[in-house]
Amino acid sequence: MDNNLKFTKVRFFAILILILVGIALCCDLAYIFYKTNFHEVFVPSFCNVSEFIDCDGVSTTEYALTLGVPNALWGMLLYLVMLMLLFVDRIQKAFKNTIFDVFEHPQSYIATLGVVSFLLSMVLAFISLKVINKICVLCFATYFVNFFIALFARTKGFFLEDIKVTIQDFIKGVKKYFALFVLVVIAGSCALYYMNTSLIASPKIKKQKMYKEFYESKVNKYAIKGNVLGKKDAPVKVVVYSDFNCPFCRVANIMVHKIAKSENILVEEINYPLDTACNSYIGMTLGGHESSCLQARYALASKKQEKFWGAASVLFDKKPQNEAEIEEVLKEARLGLDFIKLKQDANSQEIKKQLQDDIQYAFSKGVQGTPSVEIDGVLYLGILPYDELVEKIKLAQKREQNNN
Repeated sequence: MDNNLKFTKVRFFAILILILVGIALCCDLAYIFYKTNFHEVFVPSFCNVSEFIDCDGVSTTEYALTLGVPNALWGMLLYLVMLMLLFVDRIQKAFKNTIFDVFEHPQSYIATLGVVSFLLSMVLAFISLKVINKICVLCFATYFVNFFIALFARTKGFFLEDIKVTIQDFIKGVKKYFALFVLVVIAGSCALYYMNTSLIASPKIKKQKMYKEFYESKVNKYAIKGNVLGKKDAPVKVVVYSDFNCPFCRVANIMVHKIAKSENILVEEINYPLDTACNSYIGMTLGGHESSCLQARYALASKKQEKFWGAASVLFDKKPQNEAEIEEVLKEARLGLDFIKLKQDANSQEIKKQLQDDIQYAFSKGVQGTPSVEIDGVLYLGILPYDELVEKIKLAQKREQNNN
């Protein structure tokens, strides 16, 4: 039997302990990933120390997945493979003349897996520090585990011989079991394609990706200028209750603009500023919403010049905080507004009454926050993912067809 098949006792137990530590860390990481991605309310992890040291925060980013599979599960698979290689001599004795016979140099394989996983870990560490700006201490612990596994498992030199032996044995094994290898590759590729496209392992990250097009866009590329969004005689009406300083209201605004270009709907916007300057139904003005009432009045004033949706999209995109800034961003947008009339209307009793009517109407419908969306008389509190919003609109259209 090849000497590489037998580990020295010290190396064997050192690698075994490191593998078991790695499995334990991955189990904890898998639990954190599960609770943060499948539960809206959860108890923060012990490693959720600050804004920077935040395991929970890291687990809710798209970088917590690779090909749709949580990195914690990839890590667990890695350590289980290493564990199998550690005991492969015993497995070969129990299952003679099977596929396990191809593992001729398990120590080199573990060393190669250790060094490759450590290099990948350094990529993830860079992403944590430079892209996410958060670190997961449990993740970093696995990076050190990978490093020490590679160190204890290497046979000689700087891993080059181990990597060379691993590649040679891999090619030899593929040739011997080519049909099985192809079958495994096809099955694995199909499974990973499904995981990556469906994001079934992370509904929260799936929702974030659905919002990405709308949340990251600097301007509303679907924006129109006039007062009518959609079709006047559409059978289904979509009412969006908004605050111009609400970031998710901006997302909802872009969504309904996009949907209105393809679906037979009429979209209406009702103002519900989270600002006590005009809204007496809220206890306090939320931070960053101090100009919400002012922006709402300017939006309503622009409606008198047939430029409501154009002005609304500009206010959502730019979030001006005072009258001077509002006029500046609207002028830059070149909507064709008469600014003398616009300012007079925005500060008129007529527009102030319209805004109060909006607020009163929204409150009477059960709106408690923004955004809220009403589809054919059914109110949904909070923002809906784009696909779900389209689906609910299509269901409302079918109901209207059946009623007619």
